[in-house]
Amino acid sequence: MFAAIHSRHKRLLAFVFGVLLAVGVVVAAIRQAQGCPFCSAAMQTLGQEIASADGAVIAQLAAPIPESVAAAPAAGAAGAALATAKFRIVEVLRGEEKLGGAKELDVVYFGQDPPEKRFLITGLAAITPDKIEWTTPVPLSDRAVEYVRRLPGLPASGIERLVFFQKHLEDADPLLAQDAYDEFARAPYAEITALAPHMEHDRLIEWINDPSVGPSGRRLYLTMLGVCGQPEDVARLEKLLRYDYQLMKPGIAAALVNCGASGAAVGMGLTDEMMHADERRKKESLDALIACYLKLKGSDGLALVNEKFLGNPTVEYKNLHSAIMALRFHGEETDILPREKLLESMRLALDHKEFADQVIPDLTRWEDWEVMPRLVTMFKDSEKDDWIRQPVASYLLVAAEQPGEVGQRGQAALAELESLDAETVERARSLSAFSFLAKAASAPNGTAAPAADAPPPGPAAQAEAKPPAAGGANAGGASDVQSQEGTPAEAPAAKPRAAGPVATDAELPAPSKLKIIGVPILAALALLGIFAVLLRGTDPRSSQEGAGP
Repeated sequence: MFAAIHSRHKRLLAFVFGVLLAVGVVVAAIRQAQGCPFCSAAMQTLGQEIASADGAVIAQLAAPIPESVAAAPAAGAAGAALATAKFRIVEVLRGEEKLGGAKELDVVYFGQDPPEKRFLITGLAAITPDKIEWTTPVPLSDRAVEYVRRLPGLPASGIERLVFFQKHLEDADPLLAQDAYDEFARAPYAEITALAPHMEHDRLIEWINDPSVGPSGRRLYLTMLGVCGQPEDVARLEKLLRYDYQLMKPGIAAALVNCGASGAAVGMGLTDEMMHADERRKKESLDALIACYLKLKGSDGLALVNEKFLGNPTVEYKNLHSAIMALRFHGEETDILPREKLLESMRLALDHKEFADQVIPDLTRWEDWEVMPRLVTMFKDSEKDDWIRQPVASYLLVAAEQPGEVGQRGQAALAELESLDAETVERARSLSAFSFLAKAASAPNGTAAPAADAPPPGPAAQAEAKPPAAGGANAGGASDVQSQEGTPAEAPAAKPRAAGPVATDAELPAPSKLKIIGVPILAALALLGIFAVLLRGTDPRSSQEGAGP
């Protein structure tokens, strides 16, 4: 009975995992080109907060909350009225018409700051349109006041905006440093590449090597270095990639033994831990480090990445994941790596059983049909409920839709695997509805779908095929990609487009982002509800077989 329950749970989990994975693919497709690839904004930026507010002011604390009220605040409306501090408005940044000429604000704030201290206070007309509900004041230094004053006048996007925030990266004021980082984290990669002529190369190198800079900041600076890096940076990055504590560990152990025998082992254990910690710090930003190295080194750098990570059978899971993330970045954002070289490296991850299922969606998206026989074999050699089966079935469903010989092979393989495990194939089909959403979300503007009945392209059509716009999925990542002579790097030839009538942009309805995001999420929630219902009562203690007399 326990085995049956375990098998049932595992199948349900596989289905739910597949749904959530599909939702993640859709959301990732929508987010593509919408932010720094290795950065994550920690919070809403000050500029966003001001722009989205109905009112925003710089104010000084005029009268703090009385200490007696702050120590024991009263309940009810009267208590709420007493538990407010009075602020004197110094400057209105937004919403002057809603303030109606007010000179002071009553805001909940329990701080006891000096009278000259200034704050940023924003609010929304949440309940009534003529009354603003103010949020918690943000204390500002003198430099932060000048910083905040500049925000409303900055363009909503573009190089000019990033030039301003670049001056405040690693600022001595933590508020400004964090806000500048968050602005870069939300900036499209195309804008970061366009910033290249304005980047301060030497400061980036300094920050990358600074142990006090956190992993998030180092990821950003490595991403920026990949845009403005110099040939001499390649050797520096390669040294970081080759730094391996495991290779040094035998020598460190021998030194400890020798020092112990001579009675001078004091401090050697600390030295060992410091070297180990130094490696961990450097590997925390490994995904951006690999991506930066490949951006500057090109396809020749794949040999080292394959040796150290993708083709290394003893590589740590997190390091392998970082290498895959770097390849995904180049597969989606740049044209630095030839697609065939990229696929050769990505296929190496299939040798890692714990990671193989996670790279098959990449091989599917990049239309790697050469790996089809291997994936079919992996499906056949796996157990019935193995995680590898779901993505292989999804891969074959997409392959079966391709024209010509690829589609025929995909259909034949799909039929064979369906005879072995119809349940998994059917589950993959049930998730295929999400695929068109992902395609709609990620299709670049101006890309027309070939007619279903269009004949294969002839020699003339192939001759007219042109390379895609530089920058890959972003059309912005190759502006800085140049050969050593300074000429733009040649983009790979585009896949010939089928001849015949095609739909124009005007004829293709623009997908609704609300539908693209909402439908998969609602479907996932519904399936999770079904999952919970199906699990109810599966505890053997609640079954009749497990019940007592």
